[in-house]
Amino acid sequence: MSFIDDYKLDEIKNEVEEVAYKELERQLSAISDEDICKCTDCVQDMACFALNQIKPRYTVSLLGSLFTRVETETLIKDIEKVVRESVEKISQNPLHSKS
Repeated sequence: MSFIDDYKLDEIKNEVEEVAYKELERQLSAISDEDICKCTDCVQDMACFALNQIKPRYTVSLLGSLFTRVETETLIKDIEKVVRESVEKISQNPLHSKS
């Protein structure tokens, strides 16, 4: 068995990721496909750019998850802003040619 399997490290979860992904989905669904690129590469770049700016909230237990979700809810406005900025930055500077 591997170290990850031995210590069940795959059970560790960043609670902010789910919130950021949902916010990215919400914002992208409000933008026309003709206005920005929504290819896999661009959306992944948007997600990475946003997540790299948000302090992670890692949990491993149900109690930790509940506590962190309450804390994360207070960060919603910050997450919305960071995701919006990420969408703008990546859509203006995609890593591929604009078509």
